[in-house]
Amino acid sequence: MLLEVPLLSLMIAVPLLGAILVYIGGKKPENARILGVTVSLIPLIISILLLSGFLMPGSVQLRDYRYSPTSQFHYRAYESAEWIPGLGVTYALGVDELSITLVFLAALLTTLAMIFSWDEKHRVREFYAMFLFMEATIVGVFVSLDFFLFFIFWEAGLIPMYFIIAVWGGPRRKYASLKFFLYTQAASLFVLLAIFVFYLYGGTSNMVQLIETTPVPAGAVANLLFVGLVIGFGTKLPTWPLHTWLPDAHVEAPTAGSVLLAGILLKLGGYGLIRVNVQMLPSAAIDMVWLLAGLGTVSIIYGAIVCIAQDDIKRMVAFSSVSHMGFVTLGIAAGVFAASKNPGAGTLAFSGAIFQMFAHGLVSAMLFMVAGSIGHKIGTRNISDLGGIAAKTPRLSTFIMISFLASLGLPGLVGFVAEFTVFVGTYEAFGWFVAIPIITVVLTAAYYIYAMQKALFGPLNPKLADMSDTHAYEEVPLGVLTIMLAVFGILPFLFFNLIGNFTGPLLGLIGGH
Repeated sequence: MLLEVPLLSLMIAVPLLGAILVYIGGKKPENARILGVTVSLIPLIISILLLSGFLMPGSVQLRDYRYSPTSQFHYRAYESAEWIPGLGVTYALGVDELSITLVFLAALLTTLAMIFSWDEKHRVREFYAMFLFMEATIVGVFVSLDFFLFFIFWEAGLIPMYFIIAVWGGPRRKYASLKFFLYTQAASLFVLLAIFVFYLYGGTSNMVQLIETTPVPAGAVANLLFVGLVIGFGTKLPTWPLHTWLPDAHVEAPTAGSVLLAGILLKLGGYGLIRVNVQMLPSAAIDMVWLLAGLGTVSIIYGAIVCIAQDDIKRMVAFSSVSHMGFVTLGIAAGVFAASKNPGAGTLAFSGAIFQMFAHGLVSAMLFMVAGSIGHKIGTRNISDLGGIAAKTPRLSTFIMISFLASLGLPGLVGFVAEFTVFVGTYEAFGWFVAIPIITVVLTAAYYIYAMQKALFGPLNPKLADMSDTHAYEEVPLGVLTIMLAVFGILPFLFFNLIGNFTGPLLGLIGGH
């Protein structure tokens, strides 16, 4: 069955129109909640249909597009129309093996975050409308195949997250939201300048054509452009030392805001590094590989060490994101370096980097949910104020243990697969250099096990005698994420083989440079 329906346009339009619908029809909080979650289910269903087109192409056929018959890359559910003919700008959308998992992740986490926020009481219709608006912008970045369209969605995504932090955030929400906006807006200038350079050399804003023709010549210009894009995308990722906006944004954001910020917004940076830095600047990616490897390694170590010193669980999880997203940068570097030395090598590390984005999205979403649940119930997230809560909250404590164990890399859960493949791929590329980032296995286990032992076990803090356990609206998204952590931890090939179909041809081309 060939689907001719413009699925990607629907994935963007439905949440945008849904945001307006929620704002108009959600004057009663209950109506806003029902409308918001119902609308969010539509993009989720579409994303599952798109994913089925990749996993089961025989049953669901999506419109396929290649730049040329010999092109190594192809895009599904492709849509294209002239937009600004004078500038050569087109309305072009498509998904491939790199973006489809992130599109699915964005749709899934939006729905789960909105369900988890069922008890939100402040300006409820605006709250749910902002999340739908943000979903549209995030999906728009992942599916855009024209730089003009890509940058519109990239910039528009700052607006809903700014208001989510500024209006529904904690005591220092104004400071955190302004810091988030200024950092990410400044980083966007580097991305915008890079787009102008690509247009100058390539004469087009069509990302597919720029990937196929790689018009920027190898050498100083390409390398400088690569560094500028590392700053632009690395701030969003975030990588050390461009990460300082992240802990404040996470601590002050409402729980659902932190879920989408860590779960999917950070992935825009990793996506940009692969789609633009590696695919459009392959020679510069080879020349600057040690920049990526160094930033990734420092981020991994730095984030883990700082986590040990944190008392606030949410702040600890925020810094752990810096550490875990460092695996994305390191995996990209290892894959490119291995492929440049031996065509066909590097697939494991590069695929691991892409899978790490998906895995971290699931794990970080669950971590921020349990951290937020603790804060909502007792008014504090400080580890030193907790103790023995497993006796009062067996269900919440179970979810806390699962999320902590997944993040520290317990075999059988999704975090282990992603990090293990990056470690093996890094050894393949850089040899015993892998011993430096592998230190974090011990550090990560240390801060998570300490936090788990201190918060959950031991004598119950008398102040927590009246602490309640999870509600149904919390258990549903936490239960779904638990299942996902186990399914993709035990059966990683469901997505790993899919990702390999993208990684293999890309690294093959890298090896030819």
